Amino acid sequence: MAETPVPLTVQRALRISATHPAVRDVRLVTRHKDGSIWAELDVEQELPSTWRAAGVSPSGVQAVETVTIRFPPDFPRSSPRAFLRETFDRAHPHLLPVPKSLGLPPQPCVVQAYPSELIQARGFSAYLDQLAEWLDKAAMLELNNPRHGWEPVRRDHLDDEIILDPDEIRELAVSSGEYFVVETNYLRFELGDDKRTMRVAIEADHRVDLATAKCSEKALSKVAFRGRGIALVVSAPDTDGLPTVINRAVPEDVETVQGLQRRAELYRCRTALMAKLDHVALMLDNGQFPASPLPVVFLVRRPFPLVGSSSNIEICPYLIDLRPGGGLLRGVGDVRLCGVRDDISIKLLRRASGDPVTAERPRWALLGCGSVGSKIAVHAARRGLGPTDVIDRALMSPHNYARHALLPDPDVRGGVVGYKADVLAQALSGFQQQPRVEVGTVEELCGSERGRAELSKCRLVVNTTGSSLLREVVSSLNWPERPIFADAHLLGAGSIAYAAFEGPNGNPSLSDLAAESYRILARDEALRAKVFDAEAQAIDIGQGCGAVTFPMPDDRLGALAAGLCQTVCGRLLDQGQRAAGSLHLGHVLADGLSQRWTSVDIEPRIVVTSGDLEVRISPRVDAEIRSTIAAQPGAETGGVIVGRYSQIGDAFQIVDLLPAPPDSVFSAERFVLGVEGLRGSVRRLLEQSGGSLYVLGTWHSHLVPSGPSVLDIATATRLAVRQHFPVLMLIAHPDGYSVLAAELAGHVAVNIEKRLPV
Repeated sequence: MAETPVPLTVQRALRISATHPAVRDVRLVTRHKDGSIWAELDVEQELPSTWRAAGVSPSGVQAVETVTIRFPPDFPRSSPRAFLRETFDRAHPHLLPVPKSLGLPPQPCVVQAYPSELIQARGFSAYLDQLAEWLDKAAMLELNNPRHGWEPVRRDHLDDEIILDPDEIRELAVSSGEYFVVETNYLRFELGDDKRTMRVAIEADHRVDLATAKCSEKALSKVAFRGRGIALVVSAPDTDGLPTVINRAVPEDVETVQGLQRRAELYRCRTALMAKLDHVALMLDNGQFPASPLPVVFLVRRPFPLVGSSSNIEICPYLIDLRPGGGLLRGVGDVRLCGVRDDISIKLLRRASGDPVTAERPRWALLGCGSVGSKIAVHAARRGLGPTDVIDRALMSPHNYARHALLPDPDVRGGVVGYKADVLAQALSGFQQQPRVEVGTVEELCGSERGRAELSKCRLVVNTTGSSLLREVVSSLNWPERPIFADAHLLGAGSIAYAAFEGPNGNPSLSDLAAESYRILARDEALRAKVFDAEAQAIDIGQGCGAVTFPMPDDRLGALAAGLCQTVCGRLLDQGQRAAGSLHLGHVLADGLSQRWTSVDIEPRIVVTSGDLEVRISPRVDAEIRSTIAAQPGAETGGVIVGRYSQIGDAFQIVDLLPAPPDSVFSAERFVLGVEGLRGSVRRLLEQSGGSLYVLGTWHSHLVPSGPSVLDIATATRLAVRQHFPVLMLIAHPDGYSVLAAELAGHVAVNIEKRLPV
C-alpha cells in the first residue's frame, strides 16, 4: 500500500521551519493513521555564554531543545500542537493544563487563543517565533514578567467552582495575616458512583463566628442540594513591616489535607490555617458542625499584577468536602481543586440607553455574540431590527459582562450561565424579537444542507468574531442563493472600527475586502500607525489565554460599536440590490471623543480560475495593467503584482502593482523585469502594510492571446524556490488573462496553467 503523501501545507510549514533562524534541524517523524503528520524541530536557545558552554540553563532548559510538532489532518484550518520532551520541568508557567492521566509530555502555551489564527494572520514563521521566544524566556525564567503579568497557578483539572467578588475577597489580605470565616451559599450535585460537583458562592463581606455559624442544607431533588456554609480565607502576615511576597511559581499538586498544609507552608500562612482547621475538625467530630463543603482560600501576594488583572494578589481556592469521621483532625482527607468565577459587580457594568424603534425587521444572522456582536444586536433590537438568527459556540462567563451589552440576573451569583447565543436570545426576547438560536460554528452550519437553507433566507449574515480564519473559510464557501456576508469588528487594539459587506454571490468576498482594506490602511499614515504598529500586532505568550480581545473601556467599545451598528442597520434598511461590495472604517481622533468614518465601494473581482486555484484581480489593477500596455504599443511590458495568498481558499488576491524598474527590458519578443530600486520598493510595501500585503509574483503582457511560454514556465519554476507559498505569473493579452502558478512540492516545482477571458 502506497504511503500517504505529506500535504503541501505541511511541506510548506516544514520548509519555513528549516529556514527559521532558531531551528537547527527538521525531521519528519511519522504519519499517523488518523492522517496527522508528526515532525521534530531542534530549537536553539539564546543562552548566555557560560550557560551555553554547559549546554543547559539553570532553569533546566537545554541549549537545543527538541520539540515535536503534530500537524492535524486539516492543517492549517486546525492548529498544530507542540510537545516538549517528557523530562521538561513542568514547574514552568505557561504550560497547557493537560491532565496527567493522558500521559502526554508538557505542552507550551505559546500564543493566546488558537495557533491557527496566528498562522492565518501572520504565517507559520510567526508561530515558530512564538515557540522560540517561549523557550528563550523559559531558559531565563522570564515567562512570568511584569509586562505580561504573573501567571496564576496552573491546574490540570477542576472539581468545583467558586464564585466570588475578587475585589471584596482581596480586601481580606490584611497585614496581620488574620484568618477570616465568611458565609457561603452552595449547590451540590450528586453524579453517582460517589462523585459530586459543587458550586460555592462566597460572601466575602459576610463574616461569621465559627462557633455560632449557621450551616444547613436542603434537597432540591434527588441529586441537587442547596445549602449555607462557611469558607476560610487566609493570607500571610507582613514580614518586618513589609507585605510578604511569594515569588516562586509552583505547579498545582494539592490532593490531600496534608498537601494543603504544605501549600500553606509555602504561602507562609500554615499557622493560621491549622488553628482554624483543627477547630473545624473538632466540632465536626463532636457533631457540633454539619458535613458540608468547606472552601479554603489563600490570598497570595505576587511580585507584580496577575495576567489580566491590576492586582498582585492571587486567589488560590481549594475545597475540603467535610464528612463525619473523615479524619480531618488527624490531617486526613481529600482536597478538591476549584476554578474561580468572578462575581458580577455594579462597577463593571454600564446600562445601554435608547428607545426601541418599532419596525418590521428583515431576516439577518449574527455570527458571534460577544462584546461587539451583542452591542450591535441590542442597538439594532432597540430599532426593531434585532437579528433573527444568532450563532455562537462559546459559553458566557462573568467577566464578559464588563463590556457585554447584556445585564446579569441579580438573583444569580456569577450572572447568567449558559451559551452566549442562548443568553443573548433571551435578552432579545424582551424586545419581542426572539431569534432562532444555533450553538455551534459557522463551518458546521454551512456544512449542512439545513444550515445553508436557513442562512440563504437571510438578507445579511454579519460576522463579529474578528476571526481571520473564519473570514477565509466563509469566503471560500459557495452555494446557490448564497446570502450577503459582512464583517464588523475592531482593529488596532480597539481604536478602529471595521465593517465590510460582500458583493452579490460573494464577489468581492470578505477576504477580497480585507486585502483591499490593507491597501487603504497602508496608504493612510495615521491609520496604518494604529493598525500595523508593534503594540496593535503584539501576541502574548501565556496561559490564562482565555479570550481574543483588546483591553479597553466599555465606553470606547460602545462608541465604535454604535457606528458599526449604524452601518449594519443602514444596509438592512437599504432595499436596493447593490452591485458592489463596500468597506467602512471609523476611528477615534486625538481628542478621544470625535470620530471620523470613511466608506468606499469595492467593485467585483475579475476571477481567473485553474482547477481549485483562483486569481482574483481588482478592476482598478486591471485598468492600470491595460493602461501600462497601451503606453508600450508593439512591446511586451510588465511589473510586480501585490496582494495576498489565501491558503484556505487557495486564492491569489491582487490589489496593487509595483511598476517595472527603469532597467527593465521591453521588446516585441519578451519582457525582462529589472532590479534597480525594486528591493527598496518591496521593503517599503512590507513596512507600510505591516507585512499584510506582499509580492505575489510578476505580470507581463503578450501581444497576442496565448498561454505561458517555455521561458515563463522556467522563470516561474525558478522563482518558486525562493518563497514558501505559490509564486504567481499573470499574463495579460488582448483577450484577457492567463495565469501560471508554481510551488515547490518536495523538490519539484508544480506548475498550474489556465487561460480564461476577462
